[in-house]
Amino acid sequence: MRIIKNRTFNKLSKPLRILSILRGRWDEQRSPSLQALADLGHQVVYVDKILDLDGYYKLVRKIDFDIILFWGSSLQNFLNSFPGKFFLEEINLPYISMWTDNTIKHMHLLKELNTPLHLGMFVPDTRVIEQLNSLGWYNVFYLPPWHIDPSIFKPQKPNPKINREISFAATFNPYLVERIKWRAGWDEKMNNVGDSIVKLSRETNGYVDVFDFLDDEWDVYSKEFGGISHAMYFEQKSISREQLINQLGDLETEITGIGSAQSNRSNVKMGKGLEWWNLSPLFCSSIINLNLTPWPRSCHHRIFQISASGAFVLSDWKDDAVKLYEPDREAVYFKQMSEIPDLIKYYLEANEERLKIARAGRKRFLSEHTVNHRMSELSEKLYELL
Repeated sequence: MRIIKNRTFNKLSKPLRILSILRGRWDEQRSPSLQALADLGHQVVYVDKILDLDGYYKLVRKIDFDIILFWGSSLQNFLNSFPGKFFLEEINLPYISMWTDNTIKHMHLLKELNTPLHLGMFVPDTRVIEQLNSLGWYNVFYLPPWHIDPSIFKPQKPNPKINREISFAATFNPYLVERIKWRAGWDEKMNNVGDSIVKLSRETNGYVDVFDFLDDEWDVYSKEFGGISHAMYFEQKSISREQLINQLGDLETEITGIGSAQSNRSNVKMGKGLEWWNLSPLFCSSIINLNLTPWPRSCHHRIFQISASGAFVLSDWKDDAVKLYEPDREAVYFKQMSEIPDLIKYYLEANEERLKIARAGRKRFLSEHTVNHRMSELSEKLYELL
């Protein structure tokens, strides 16, 4: 157990006692949000070790917390690890969940948590919120990516060793690897649905939302729906990366990330992955940073990381994203993948315009989108909910 220190010495008239529980792989990447809450003046405790269920019971009974904060991935892990009634429901403690993953994928785990104690689900996609509302979940609030720390993602001097014209920081696994992994144990009906979604994704060169595609054909709370959602997320990520490479033609590009995919194109290099906290040097050493978003409308956290670094981003058009970064002024978007080659060629030459957009993107990030901004919004909402 670790108490997060208040570095600013800010004081609140009624600080909240907040507990966050480690259960997920990416907790460290989310941790700046806990620091921001502490710096606001809240009393924040972080359980940085995985305990057994009895250990969690003892902890929450020992200290009088106002609210328990779960990352979505941590809540998912917790529910998988400890089946049955959720322990916070048993002891009547309020909690919230904060999502960087599509919540709809996990409804088979969450189906018993649509309760008054689950005060809020904070989701970064307005379409997913509409979908949850249609299922009777009304404790859902829009919060765009909330963990991007400007002390981690910041401008760097370009590194001559990694200078490149076009860069894409992304996990990239071969399609068949993802298909085999995520479809294990599927029956014919599930495979037919998956194949239909993949077919449409390939035909449209775009993301197909599983919830909207199935349209009440499947029980969203079933394990089968969750399995389809997970598989389509990863299969479509692989497909979209293949499609991107195909659109690039002979443009020199380097993909930096974990994954086992290889390319037979001489102009596409597969670089080694970097730690999440060490991406700014890559962004700042790349003339154009590409991004793809596996959400219906959301602004991917990669756009925030790139803009925080003062670098230029070319991303797919998403309705939420264009409200957070103005098109052609703070970020550049494509509506169809076929637009990518011409946009790349244009912005490789338009140095002054490209740098102006990158500077404006960073200015927008610093004025509205830092982890401190998001946690200030969250803090106000918590007071309302409590």
